[in-house]
Amino acid sequence: MAELITTTAGVHYDDLIGGTNVSIVTQNVAVSGATLARGALLTVTDGTAVATAKGATANAILATPVVAEDTVATVYVKGQFNRESIVIADGDDINSHEAELRNVGIYLTSLKG
Repeated sequence: MAELITTTAGVHYDDLIGGTNVSIVTQNVAVSGATLARGALLTVTDGTAVATAKGATANAILATPVVAEDTVATVYVKGQFNRESIVIADGDDINSHEAELRNVGIYLTSLKG
């Protein structure tokens, strides 16, 4: 009797989603000329997203990686996310963005106990 072997890639959980207590809401936005990792902290203004600079106001989190050629990206505009998995600008601190994110419906949790 022949043996059937199936190999699947599976699903990798990257810990960005922090829970299901808050429904996740996404939105498509314009991006241009930047390569960004999933989980990047973003500032969306008039439907266009840029990586949040230190001291700027954040209001979204990147849902899928973006390469420089992309013109549209999906972002999270509401939900619960793990603070340790969010990608921020050099020298920035995710804690400084917590209140402004909470004001738009993005809540931060922690992987640490």
